[in-house]
Amino acid sequence: MTIEPRLDIIGAALADPSRSRILCELMDGRAFTNKELASAACISPQTASTHLTQLKMAGLTSSLRCGRYVYHRIASARVAKALEGLAVLSPTSHLSRNDRLCADTRRARSCYNHIAGKLGVLMTDRLTTLDVLQIRDESISPGLRCQSFFNDIGVAIPHVSAGKPLARLCLDWTERRHHIAGPLAAAIMQRSLDAKWLERRRGSRALTVTADGFDAFHRWFSLRRDVIDHSDYG
Repeated sequence: MTIEPRLDIIGAALADPSRSRILCELMDGRAFTNKELASAACISPQTASTHLTQLKMAGLTSSLRCGRYVYHRIASARVAKALEGLAVLSPTSHLSRNDRLCADTRRARSCYNHIAGKLGVLMTDRLTTLDVLQIRDESISPGLRCQSFFNDIGVAIPHVSAGKPLARLCLDWTERRHHIAGPLAAAIMQRSLDAKWLERRRGSRALTVTADGFDAFHRWFSLRRDVIDHSDYG
């Protein structure tokens, strides 16, 4: 008897538009309550509970209780990577509208725990150009300026166990080019949030680049505001 992966279970979990909206909300990287996810998906809390049960049974989400509240989140970084990969395969015709929210989402957003969108891709390009990171055959290794660069911007390079990559490539859903993911990318995003270079938005994965953020990205990554802000999507 041949044992095959149960892709039908994953497919069934993804097949409902409301469940897809819940997963997209959770790709923000944070944990949300049932009520918050119901609001994001425009469904009742009771319906959201049913959907969350199916997503959890499929291994896509997990839950944790904190006091009187139960919070839901993406089950793991591996699940987040798979969902972002599937998003690359999805049609993008709905993003072609000259809509401010779509443009903001494409400019900069959270991809689980790292920066995605145009900003994420541009930052990755600059990290390789500056020899902070080296990319060969889709593997990433520290460049000659890695330690000094991250010391300068206040990012502690994470310690990873043997055989675990410090960073990996993640194909960007909207840009169709790579940004970086993994422990180092997560540290960069956390530094950007802590320093108020980026700010989260309520009800959206889009990240707002602050005035300090534009200054920081120009100073450290040589990314001018007009380059980050320029929209190719209208």
